[in-house]
Amino acid sequence: MADEHSDDHIRVGNPERERAITLLNDAFSNGYLEIAEFEERSQVVYASKTRGELRTVLEHLPVAGRLFADVPGVVAHTPEAGSVAAVAPLQLDATWETIRRKGVWKVPPSIVVTGSVGTIDLDFTNATFLAPSIEVELQVSASTVKIRIGADHEIRYSDLDETGWSGLKDKCGQPSRPGGPLISLTGSISAMSGVKLRRA
Repeated sequence: MADEHSDDHIRVGNPERERAITLLNDAFSNGYLEIAEFEERSQVVYASKTRGELRTVLEHLPVAGRLFADVPGVVAHTPEAGSVAAVAPLQLDATWETIRRKGVWKVPPSIVVTGSVGTIDLDFTNATFLAPSIEVELQVSASTVKIRIGADHEIRYSDLDETGWSGLKDKCGQPSRPGGPLISLTGSISAMSGVKLRRA
């Protein structure tokens, strides 16, 4: 970065990195970044160790001045009602019931699914994503989870724990075209739960 700040040497931790990711999400949702740029800058965020390194990630973006609220002349930002940062996680409880989301619906950056002896059916095919990447956290037992994704969606599940004879079946294959939203499955499935992934 051309401009140097007196605090560029100060180390950053997870709170600063998460704030940078939130600001990148805001920039992406408002059309300032393409999906490839968002992913590249996100990787840099998680590797950053100082404020100077973190500042380079938001270079040339209108949200750059909101990264560090304690810098003189910078006003702390309160998320607007429509911004990604203001969107609360979607909580879905499928205890002894069936929960469905399909058709045209808005997908927040975070979805938390809990429940026991239930069915969860999430169809992202025609959904509107409020961020370029979302996390679906599963905390279910003895349940069935069905996830349907679109042609350009990418799905990852390396951080999903499977215990108690539970399993995941992936029939998605690779996206037919690059650049779509990334869906990450995390959490755990237990007690013979099953996750089925399909592509439209």
